[in-house]
Amino acid sequence: MSIIVRVHGGLGNQLFQYAFGRGVASRLKTDLIVDTSPYLRAAYDPHVYHDSVPCFENFNVNVRLARDSDMFGFVWLRKHRNFFDPFYDKLRGKKTFLPFYYPEQGFTFDPKVFSRNHTYFDGYWQTEKYFKHVADRLRAELTPSRPLSEYARSMLNEIRRANAVSIHVRRGDYISDPEINAYHGTCSPQYYQRAIHCIEQQVSSPHFFIFSNDYEWSVENFKFLNGSYTCVRGSDAKNYEDMHLMSRCRHHIIANSSFGWWGAWLNPSKEKQVVAPKRWFANVPKGDARDLFPEDWIVM
Repeated sequence: MSIIVRVHGGLGNQLFQYAFGRGVASRLKTDLIVDTSPYLRAAYDPHVYHDSVPCFENFNVNVRLARDSDMFGFVWLRKHRNFFDPFYDKLRGKKTFLPFYYPEQGFTFDPKVFSRNHTYFDGYWQTEKYFKHVADRLRAELTPSRPLSEYARSMLNEIRRANAVSIHVRRGDYISDPEINAYHGTCSPQYYQRAIHCIEQQVSSPHFFIFSNDYEWSVENFKFLNGSYTCVRGSDAKNYEDMHLMSRCRHHIIANSSFGWWGAWLNPSKEKQVVAPKRWFANVPKGDARDLFPEDWIVM
């Protein structure tokens, strides 16, 4: 028996899907397989990675990628899931070779996943409740598998010398793509000002490291900071380095982005302060983000 998890989207989404799979497989004491076939299709979306393989080549992750034989039946089953899914509870616990397709039921935590072996999972699964019990393993695995670039090493040295606070600003497709902008929206300048004030009340002599996929914008728009700060010049090709640098800061202010979420979560410190935006989505029905934030994060 095994479970298969569909991996798609950008780096932050991929990590949620992988972590979900690792957490569920651990609870079920079964094998984890990841399906990266979405990356085989040309022009799938803007997040196409090297050679059809997503983020796993950049981290110390040892996971089996799905083969055609693993996928047998799932394509057909996906089209007919409304017929077969009601029978799952009757078949559970009985010897059966029938696979099951299980799409994400909503944005909040779904405990039913922990009783579904031999299942193909399709969704985003954005809450640590699926994988908090394997947090140490995930934080060890999700470290860069190759040497950092010279620039990243220099930034890491600066971060180590400072009382570093990461600020993540998500722009890029959140601004340029009208459909994505309507779904997610962006964090306001007022949010960042309140979050910075919150950190300054709790952290002595903070040095802010600003991570954004719009470097020039961040240079111009964070001049209001009274204390010391550094705008980090990131790279889409090496975005895993940016995430690693964020995770090495002591405290975090994140945007409404899974990338920033992981930059903060991968920091193992129990002393860290994390500020996150309460408004994770724009005005969309799927806007319930109550399970997204760990209990000790500050949501405003």
